[in-house]
Amino acid sequence: MRRIKFFVLALAAFSLGAVDGASSGDLGRRVYAPSSPLPVYAPPSWTTCYAGLNGGGVWSSFGFTGGGQVGCNWQGNYRLVWGGEADIQYTGLDGSRDVFAPTASAHQDFQSRWLATFRGRFGWLAAENMYFYATGGLALANVNTDSTVNFNGIVNNVSDSTTHAGWTLGAGLEWRFLPQWSAKVEYLYVDLGHASNPFLISNNDHALTENIFRIGVNYHFY
Repeated sequence: MRRIKFFVLALAAFSLGAVDGASSGDLGRRVYAPSSPLPVYAPPSWTTCYAGLNGGGVWSSFGFTGGGQVGCNWQGNYRLVWGGEADIQYTGLDGSRDVFAPTASAHQDFQSRWLATFRGRFGWLAAENMYFYATGGLALANVNTDSTVNFNGIVNNVSDSTTHAGWTLGAGLEWRFLPQWSAKVEYLYVDLGHASNPFLISNNDHALTENIFRIGVNYHFY
């Protein structure tokens, strides 16, 4: 009888040990699902069209400028970006000059209230979200001229309002601070030809040039 009891107890102990060992083995071989990979950041492409606003200063006679622009870019190989842009600006430009001839004199006042440019842009990526560019093309602006002419004591007033066509060259830096938003700083030199001459017999044309420094922000469409 004792042998039977001993045999039963031994069998029970062996069974418990086997179950525990099997459980431990299962724990040791437990397989965990791999964690999800971290998202990979893809820098935004500069191949977009965009629209934005800008503002700054004009150094001809000093004035304020502000307006908007639209354009498109294409990003190519070798970190190159090229495209085109058109803008229209308010310009608060006022200036004056005095002109003298042997038998006459004149005082002229100038005003320019808008400027439009149509330019190409060509740049190089300094970083994935920043590029430097050169720009140039056609410039159009209105110029209003009021002249008071004194000719041998006879005073006449002459007014002229003309849209002048010229050219512009400049450079800038654009920085993509969000996937669909960028900021830029830009310099433009504008040459619009010459103002009207109050004296047809004298060579005293007045050059119409502007130096523009402005900052802007663009929203990029996809």
